[in-house]
Amino acid sequence: MAAGQENLPTVLVPYCGPEPDSDIEDIFVYMRPETNGVLGESTILRVIERCPEYRVDIRLVYLANLPGDFILSHHIIERHYATRLHFAVLGKSACTPGMRREFETHFGEPFDGAPIVGSFEALRLLQLSPDELFNTWVDLKELLFVSGQTIKKIRGYFVMNYDLPALLHKNNRSTDIAVMVFRTRTGYEYFAGLVERMRKSLIAEGLIRPHFHTGRAFHYSKSPFEQILDGLGYLYARGAAQVPLEQVSFCSYLLDRGVSMPVILGAVRNPVALFGLEDGSVLEENLMSYTFHDSYDLAYRKFCSMTAQYLTDR
Repeated sequence: MAAGQENLPTVLVPYCGPEPDSDIEDIFVYMRPETNGVLGESTILRVIERCPEYRVDIRLVYLANLPGDFILSHHIIERHYATRLHFAVLGKSACTPGMRREFETHFGEPFDGAPIVGSFEALRLLQLSPDELFNTWVDLKELLFVSGQTIKKIRGYFVMNYDLPALLHKNNRSTDIAVMVFRTRTGYEYFAGLVERMRKSLIAEGLIRPHFHTGRAFHYSKSPFEQILDGLGYLYARGAAQVPLEQVSFCSYLLDRGVSMPVILGAVRNPVALFGLEDGSVLEENLMSYTFHDSYDLAYRKFCSMTAQYLTDR
């Protein structure tokens, strides 16, 4: 490679375009830096290839390798985690009314007087490295997951999105990422079982420790809207041209139902929102977690119940 020239994504299996059957879902899987490499990639593919649904109800429709310098120069990680970074940087001041209520219910203390800090400020206050903050273990009662964000109580501080500094730190110019898209009729629940098998296989290969959560090893799309978010950052054609978002299956599904591209992008980039319920009440949730493992139809209906959004991407 010539001096100053950027490495480009290597597309091994080109993406074949959107799937018109809404009962068939696309699920992105990509490796974390700790498990990326030929062995990690082959371990995951082997789990899929050995299941009886392979080639019938589960197909590999995209496989690419994204170089570390390409990921850094295109700010792929920062853009993918933009909403969580918003809270990790701003900390307490970013919290919504729903988050305030959930905090007081879970931790049993007033929100206004609580020392709630973003994870980057926590590095300074606690004198910890990103990895040390990431690896700090606490009891479940000291951990709250709310509106797509995590609040972890560490040494008296309530740290928002404690894992973000390490996630950014672990990705560097020497860290390539393997990205796969599986097209499946089996649904998210079944695929989640395959994900657990992938985790156990990675443990057996010595690539991760037995207590590691799946998310420490690799990411997979857990909802139709997360599929769109993954497509925004990780879907490329040969020559490093980004595949148009209109070609992502669930995005195509929404466009066919009259949802405009600006509205789709606004929902994905500002997912913390208010949703109207059938009983007339209003729920504050993150669109990604609110549509967790939902079918396209159910995710669309929940999306249509959105009444307001909090702006986290400005």
